[in-house]
Amino acid sequence: MCKKRAFVFDTNFIIENRNLKEVVANLSEEFTVYATQVSINERISQKYLEMKNKYEKLTALTDEYRGIASIRITTPFDKKSETEKELTQKGYIDLFGEHIISFSSDDTTFSKILDRVFKKVPPFLSVDGASDKGFKDSLIWLSLLEFFQSSGEDDVVFITNDNGFRKNTDALCKEFKEFTGKNIVIKDNSYYKSQCEVKVSETIPPKNDSPLPDVNQLREKIHDVIHSLCGANIGDYWGNPYWNNTFTLSQRVDSAYIEYVFTHLKLYIRDHLFETVILAEKILGLDDRVTNGVSIPMSALEDALSLYEEIQQKLPDYLPQFYSAAATIINRNYIEPQVIDVGDDEVPF
Repeated sequence: MCKKRAFVFDTNFIIENRNLKEVVANLSEEFTVYATQVSINERISQKYLEMKNKYEKLTALTDEYRGIASIRITTPFDKKSETEKELTQKGYIDLFGEHIISFSSDDTTFSKILDRVFKKVPPFLSVDGASDKGFKDSLIWLSLLEFFQSSGEDDVVFITNDNGFRKNTDALCKEFKEFTGKNIVIKDNSYYKSQCEVKVSETIPPKNDSPLPDVNQLREKIHDVIHSLCGANIGDYWGNPYWNNTFTLSQRVDSAYIEYVFTHLKLYIRDHLFETVILAEKILGLDDRVTNGVSIPMSALEDALSLYEEIQQKLPDYLPQFYSAAATIINRNYIEPQVIDVGDDEVPF
């Protein structure tokens, strides 16, 4: 049996792969799967903000319907958020046990990160005019260096879609080798799915060739339905029609990203069943890549769900091709981020 490698993921991987028990099970033969405490804390923070937003909505509803109805909060926000924090941490401990990579929050760690900020050491971007975004990424990176210097496997795979890592792969891998004496490769989130596909292909014999289905009409339908999620024709001041995007992508999506969107689309629609529109980032924004988002008509989302369920029922073997086609269409809204020089006096954090 081959010696196991370490598999460590960034927070954005968790957003795309919520069923981490399945992830660990799928990788257990080849990898030891690790979670970082930094990513766990980030998920706790995200849940905190989501819960805070719900409580703020309750307060707003109480004020709006004062004199008509009353809302009684049975669990105070502080207690609820603390309970959620404890449950989240416990869930990761139960699943990963000793395979949680901790981090130090002392002054020494802060000084190291501050030094990386000023010198633009990866995962801070080193291009001219780059911002100082990268504090969380640096915390993760320092925790990996410290952990694998003294323990863990000799070969590490780190999974992330973050540009701070993806655009600095060579420099980071070199630093990791010099600091720990071990090897690391940095892959995007789709690497996990590729490993699962390899595993399936090794265990399931290939099917006999069969005629390709006639999908001419379906092909056009996929284009029209997905395209309608990306924008709409509207009129200008003089009544001339023009295309208006419903969102902008700062980073392209892949098939795995689109698969997550569509497998959760029915739930999103159910949660907003009586609304006429839903903000694009609520549907498509698994991380911070969806920007300048406006509302997508509920009818367009329902058409997308109907299309997905049709392919699921009639052509289930071709769902990967559907995800790929949808990703290609949605990526037309990608715009290369502009680097802005904020000057030397900008506060880094």
